Amino acid sequence: MSGTARLRMVVSAIVRAALTALTIGTLSACDSTVIDHTPAGNLLDSDTQGFEGGVGHWQPWYSTKLARSTDQPHNGHVSLRVNVTARDGWGVELDNWPGFAAAPGRHHVDLFARTAAGSALDLAVTVRWREEAGDDLQTDVLDARPYDRWQPIGRDLMAPTGTTRAALELTGSEGGPGDAIDIDDVFLL
Repeated sequence: MSGTARLRMVVSAIVRAALTALTIGTLSACDSTVIDHTPAGNLLDSDTQGFEGGVGHWQPWYSTKLARSTDQPHNGHVSLRVNVTARDGWGVELDNWPGFAAAPGRHHVDLFARTAAGSALDLAVTVRWREEAGDDLQTDVLDARPYDRWQPIGRDLMAPTGTTRAALELTGSEGGPGDAIDIDDVFLL
């Protein structure tokens, strides 16, 4: 190994150790600490993503009632509780049609979900890539069946040419009154 390569390796190890010590040194061992893992570039606003200040742009679409829940959120102090109010399917959507500003190309969707009450529900996370007038150019769907512990749901996506907007929908075909699902940390990068 050359002297330059060895020097780079030593400097890299020192920098990693210093960053780790700095990070650990800023965490209190006595008080509760909330670490915000918000990646730069989320297309969603902070309340639509993490629910700390409200439910953001989420709204009931059909057979649901929304609430903010402090019952073991995935991150922070609050998650979104989707209460199913009727049989034969349920859904929530964004209220800012045609959606958040987006661009063609590579993207990633991520969220965490868990069953909060009643039966485990199927969950379809739908991303609609739209042009400025609101016409759908492409629809991507991620299917999951969350259980009573937080489950990550995510995938890389490719928005088609002409995309200027992105909208999200959360739907299920099962469940009924008394069933609920929690959602937290919603990212569309």
